[in-house]
Amino acid sequence: MINSNKSVLVVSSQVSYGHVGSSAVVPAVQSTGVKVIQIPTVILSNHPGHGKAVTIEIDEATLSRFLQTINQSGWLLDCKAVMTGYFRSSKQVEVLARTISLLKDQNKNITYLCDPVIGDDHTGLYVDEAIALAIKDQLLPLADIITPNRFELAWLSRLDVENVADAEYAARCLTSKAVLASSIPASDGKIGTAYIDADDSLVVETRKRPSMPHGTGDLLSGLFIGNKLTCASIDDAMVKTMQTLENIMDDSATRRVLDFSRLADR
Repeated sequence: MINSNKSVLVVSSQVSYGHVGSSAVVPAVQSTGVKVIQIPTVILSNHPGHGKAVTIEIDEATLSRFLQTINQSGWLLDCKAVMTGYFRSSKQVEVLARTISLLKDQNKNITYLCDPVIGDDHTGLYVDEAIALAIKDQLLPLADIITPNRFELAWLSRLDVENVADAEYAARCLTSKAVLASSIPASDGKIGTAYIDADDSLVVETRKRPSMPHGTGDLLSGLFIGNKLTCASIDDAMVKTMQTLENIMDDSATRRVLDFSRLADR
């Protein structure tokens, strides 16, 4: 139930079918009781992994007008966080960098979570390098939290990330205040999700599944930012996030898209 006076601005891709991009993030955030204002960077009929997609492009000028209108209308007054994900161009990244700087000037307590959606271990870099570099150079310095997978953490840090210790070192070499790293090889063939800041780290290990539908990274980021805004501590936010993520992955293991039915029960 959404009864919070807190909201999150989510800027990412949107799909009609399935749960990826903001179509995963928005219900995840809402399940924690936090309101969402969403702006698409692109609208797709489906994830390309499900077949050829119909695409509605959002150019940087349109994206900028959306953001300016929402901000000037006062709809971001109760916004406690901004989350960005997939971008279609480096120009879009520039627009968000300016907007986030403006919002931070307006509200020193706003949290910016950057999900650097640039690639994975299966495909490597799947956005233009100009986009990946723009995220690294313009958004990471503004970010309070980034949520890379193993490949993205290695690419952004230019370091090898083969285990949790590597992830901790790489995370602390970046400019962001905190890193929530996923898909990190852990003990006994498990997968680690690690929250790392300047002082400490918290690692949750889960069993490795042979395959999963697209969107688990988006789901993780959405759950975490919502829980961070509503939980008493990072430890509590991590526990709640990982419990929900595990349940949904269990439900989705044999499905084509993520099964979000449990989110409706929260």
